[in-house]
Amino acid sequence: MRGPLAVIGWTLAIIVIALGAAGIVAGMDGPPAGASRPELTYRGDALVTPALDQAEQDLAAVAEDVDALGTEARGALAALVGAKLDTVDAAIAKGDELVASIDTRTSRLSDAFATLPVVGTPAAGYQLSAAVQERALRLRDALRSTAGLDAAWGRLTTGSVAASKLSGLLADHVDAVLDAAKLGRDAKYKEAAAALDAADEAMKQSRALRNTLSRTVDVSVLDDWLDRNEAYDVALRKLYVALRDVGGRVTNDVRDAIKAEKKAKDRLPPDSRGLILIMSDIGRGGMNSAVIAIEETRGRLAEALEPPASTDPGASPTIAP
Repeated sequence: MRGPLAVIGWTLAIIVIALGAAGIVAGMDGPPAGASRPELTYRGDALVTPALDQAEQDLAAVAEDVDALGTEARGALAALVGAKLDTVDAAIAKGDELVASIDTRTSRLSDAFATLPVVGTPAAGYQLSAAVQERALRLRDALRSTAGLDAAWGRLTTGSVAASKLSGLLADHVDAVLDAAKLGRDAKYKEAAAALDAADEAMKQSRALRNTLSRTVDVSVLDDWLDRNEAYDVALRKLYVALRDVGGRVTNDVRDAIKAEKKAKDRLPPDSRGLILIMSDIGRGGMNSAVIAIEETRGRLAEALEPPASTDPGASPTIAP
């Protein structure tokens, strides 16, 4: 009896050991973390979640600045097309402040993400729940989306500065021509011809700026405006020189000069619509792309800050072990 009983006892012991080993293996095969085992990630989640809460709050402040920057960018572009340069300058100044604020906030946030415990390490796979890991990745990616805002705003600023400078040069040209015309009406033909030197200088600088803008802007409208005004400057100067040389008497040369001046004058733009088109062209040469880049960043931040829907009741890091 002792022999058969011993065999039965050893058999039972082997079965118990096998079942225990199977349970251990099954436990090892299962996910060490995740929604089904919140008790395994509770401590890690509780450690990381407060830092993510603060990061999300700071990122929301960045999103507000980016939203305001988009408003200023769109306002600057609209004002530029309407040739309201004072409004453009005000929008640029406000935008510069917002960009500085965004830089400060994002730098602080980058440092905070760099010091987050567990996140980004091999231990995150078993110390943090999937929800917390996903949240950290989502917020970090959203922060990285702000990296190109400096360059985008720089393109917008460059376009507005070029537009302001060109507008000033064109205004100087118009003033110089008007001054010359006033002297001509007073029969001061020598002084009138000399007054056109300022118009020539403004035209020269406008041509130089045109060459710079041509790298990024369609300058066809600007070229037409410059060509017509320069042709009128030449015709007007010839008229004043002809009148100066004959003491104001009407000769055949003077008659020819008068006809040439009238023909060139008839080809001038009738109003300021040409200037508006020029400003619009400049706006398309970088400012539009800057506005789009800012809006894309704003959209990514808004998407990251909107909590994703979760159907897993065990994903919450607040469940006690």
